[in-house]
Amino acid sequence: MSETTGATGEQPQITEEQLREYLSQLREAPAEQIVAELLSSTLNAAQAKLGRRDARLLIDLSTVMMDHVRRHVSGDLATQVDNVLQQLRLGQVRAEESAGDHPEPNDLAEAPPPPSAEPGVQEATSPPPPPPSAGPSRPPSSLWVPGRDF
Repeated sequence: MSETTGATGEQPQITEEQLREYLSQLREAPAEQIVAELLSSTLNAAQAKLGRRDARLLIDLSTVMMDHVRRHVSGDLATQVDNVLQQLRLGQVRAEESAGDHPEPNDLAEAPPPPSAEPGVQEATSPPPPPPSAGPSRPPSSLWVPGRDF
């Protein structure tokens, strides 16, 4: 739980009551909601960092998370994340091409290797094709927000 930083740069103190309330809300929240919030954070951060090495790391992290949770989330969420990941991968390649080799402050020292399955971990299979849409398709948004249709 984060709160805004005060004028002096110090974080306001969180009371024990606020912490208990947050933990209660977290405990009652469906797992899919928490997963969607985590993915939203990593995907939005990756979008903000396109062209940098750390964007690639965040895209890979989101891919691994989605591969792991795919069986436990709705098809709509999986489809949204898959679409955004596809857009981010393409955007990353384009941004890397245009950025060249100009390091930015706080970027990773080297490009992360692609994720690989660890021994004993099942490799992810490709997702099933999305079901036909019921209505007219909308143009893709440049920013993904959980629960928002594309």
